[in-house]
Amino acid sequence: MLTTARLDLVEFELERDLAALHAMFSDPEWARGGFITPATSSAESRERLEREFGGNSGWTWVLRVRPDEDAVGVIGVFSDQGSSIRGISWYLRRDHWGAGLMSEAARAVVDHLLQQASITGIEAWIDSRNVRSIAVARHAGLDVVGRLPRTQYGEIAQSVVMGRAAQPTDPTTFGVTPTLEVRDVPGTVRLLCSLLGLQVSFELDGFALLGFTEWNGQSSLEVRRASGEISPATMTIDVGVLVDRLYDAAITAGLVDSTAPEDTSWYRRTFTLVLAEGHRLTISGPVSSWPA
Repeated sequence: MLTTARLDLVEFELERDLAALHAMFSDPEWARGGFITPATSSAESRERLEREFGGNSGWTWVLRVRPDEDAVGVIGVFSDQGSSIRGISWYLRRDHWGAGLMSEAARAVVDHLLQQASITGIEAWIDSRNVRSIAVARHAGLDVVGRLPRTQYGEIAQSVVMGRAAQPTDPTTFGVTPTLEVRDVPGTVRLLCSLLGLQVSFELDGFALLGFTEWNGQSSLEVRRASGEISPATMTIDVGVLVDRLYDAAITAGLVDSTAPEDTSWYRRTFTLVLAEGHRLTISGPVSSWPA
């Protein structure tokens, strides 16, 4: 058992804790606030708990607010997938939101997990709209380390990946900047910014640096004026939206050689954007629905 100022974090037991956690999972307002779908039966809540926390070496705890012994939430790592970086998730009953209880629990649990020899890092994938959960992660010392497209319950969204290492180190490589040589730099920049939402980080005659957001310190794309024969480049660009509307916009913009969107076997939907110089940019986004 772990303890905090207000909480006892007790090792989760499915049969003992299922009823209390199902009452939370089946609350429609709770589910709406967490951007998930409510459970419709106790069996569905059981399946959710077993799917997320089964086979995780017992690293799952329920939250009890002293002196009460009923579970008001649950926190734990996902089942072991053979990596020393372990995913974590947490759920808290709606009538306890806003009191800082999950922040208190998450800090204690993450600190404990990062002391384990088999764990080098903890990461959480959080819906970008779930500001409460993002605040919990920050309180536990997790920082934004990435972003992923998310398809869940028929909805397209984005997950903010937040992580904390047991032994933080600066990376050797922290950016990749591919280069496109083109004949019309301003026109290509306008096209890519319009189609893909890229931002101009820097621009001068015959050169532009495009970022994925307006912030500095990220991977980017160079667009240069060609000085001779152009060798077409091939690259993949990940996006967090459905690619079909991007394809339609590309065709409307006159890029008629672009290939139509299709789903891949690794649950991505892609199309290839073919620029006037023959550059092939595979645009990869989420599938419209996740398989059952």
